[in-house]
Amino acid sequence: MDRLQQWFDDADAGMSASYAENHAKARQSQRIQQTGHAAEHAWGQLLSSWLPPQYEVAYRRYILPEIDVEHYTPRETDIVILRPGYPQALRQKEEVLAAGVAAAFSVKLTLDAAGLKEAVEEAAAVRRHVAPRLGTVRQEATPPFRYGVLAHAHAFGKNARSNVASNYAGADGQFARHPRESLDLICVADLGAWSKMTTSYIPIWNEAERLKGNLVVDRHAVTTTLLDAETSQSVNHPHPDGVTGLAKSASPLSVFISELYSFLAQEDEVAEPFHRGLLGTEISASGSGTSRVWELVDVFQPATLDSLPRRLVNGRDREWSMTY
Repeated sequence: MDRLQQWFDDADAGMSASYAENHAKARQSQRIQQTGHAAEHAWGQLLSSWLPPQYEVAYRRYILPEIDVEHYTPRETDIVILRPGYPQALRQKEEVLAAGVAAAFSVKLTLDAAGLKEAVEEAAAVRRHVAPRLGTVRQEATPPFRYGVLAHAHAFGKNARSNVASNYAGADGQFARHPRESLDLICVADLGAWSKMTTSYIPIWNEAERLKGNLVVDRHAVTTTLLDAETSQSVNHPHPDGVTGLAKSASPLSVFISELYSFLAQEDEVAEPFHRGLLGTEISASGSGTSRVWELVDVFQPATLDSLPRRLVNGRDREWSMTY
């Protein structure tokens, strides 16, 4: 995997050069829009280079709502990854059907608390207005497409990784009403990479009994956890709580691509072999985070709930997995 990491290091170098150039332009007020577009194209080129060729990268598109359309005005999305099956006749249109989107990203040159909050809000809003896919755990607990925020640099100051997590948690609690609405990915090239893990059926322990040293299940629930991955940037930005492991050689960009493949592989056999090849390597994510608890009845339809936990597996059945 040393060769693969070298290829990702080359991508890092290109992203750093792009940031230096665009940061200089951003100081000129008349070039702000040009700078933003250049940042989008830098990330778009990264995605085009590392995703399977069947996935097309599109810029500045409007994702159309499927339900409750009168209460949602589509906003411009910086980067949209189109599904392989999306018709060629629709690919050049400014508006995109939600069914044709595999992933969408907000792009910032420098990510701050306001930019993260905006991304969390839009991730929730756009997917709340996509008709729920029903019938299995994956369809009901995970989003119709993934949504993330990408940035070259950050403005989170000291304890930046903790500040990202706390700002995410606050915005997620404010805007997300269902696990499928929560922001899925954050990548800041000079700071780190975060990804959402959804656990579809997990015991919630009785706290009073736990304090007595007894493990008694109070109930089962769904959890979403923003995992703060260890990367090569962990040396420069160690977690102040000491809850994560040692820094890895993998860059935030490489961990981000690995996690994006993990999400794509949950429903696409084309992406699965490469994803499985990354498992257990330095590039695959490892980290920790604080979980948000969702009641089962608020996540699943009655028919799906009746199948839990009997149908859940930890194997290759994408539709009835314990984690996503």
